[in-house]
Amino acid sequence: MSLSPARTRLLLLAGFLIGVALMGLQMLISRPLAANFGSDIVVWSTLISTTMFAMMAGYYAGGVLADRTGSSVLLGMAVLVAAVYFAAVPPLLQAPLLPGAVFTDEAGNALSGGPRTVLGFLSDVEEIASPALGAILASMLLVFVPFGLMSMFSPFCVRLLLQDAVQGGRTVGSVYAITTFGNIIGALGTTFVLMPHLPVSRIVLAYAVLLAVCGLVLMALRIRPHAEPSQAGASAPNAG
Repeated sequence: MSLSPARTRLLLLAGFLIGVALMGLQMLISRPLAANFGSDIVVWSTLISTTMFAMMAGYYAGGVLADRTGSSVLLGMAVLVAAVYFAAVPPLLQAPLLPGAVFTDEAGNALSGGPRTVLGFLSDVEEIASPALGAILASMLLVFVPFGLMSMFSPFCVRLLLQDAVQGGRTVGSVYAITTFGNIIGALGTTFVLMPHLPVSRIVLAYAVLLAVCGLVLMALRIRPHAEPSQAGASAPNAG
């Protein structure tokens, strides 16, 4: 049984909004990374690489799960976890550790800059090990898990919408075109509209709420994949 046009539109709208949030959040995460590691090419390359790595993992895991237990409920739960992650983890990584402690250098002089944060400690790794290692670890902590969960949408959506192989190319192309268009809007809108006027923490929280709404909508839709042709034929009554 095919999906109604209204449910199909809601599913694709959720994909568009998840695409907006993913690229918008990547732009926002660059701010705390730049504050702790600088805004040079090393930081941007690590953030982009981590994002692509997370998307790769999400595409693969999403494809496997969609074939095994494909359901918009499971997909909605994954997006909901990503929303909670963004609402909780970035603020924790930027929160002061041991607010009452005073950090000193080797001579015993108090260091300026206030209480240290997790990202602040990771920035010290650059001086100890590698110029890129601290930025890579910070990027992984900030975006790998939620971006991976959000990237599960595309393979799940294709599996939920696909009715037959004849329309397979159009279905896949439509899903990735819509989510990529969301990426474009998220990158440009966040950079040129939201960031000049609102604090980064408030925009991150707004995107977390948007993801939570998308997750709840996906769970409420309760869409399951279409039966395989062989299964459908096997279950049909014999007309002979």
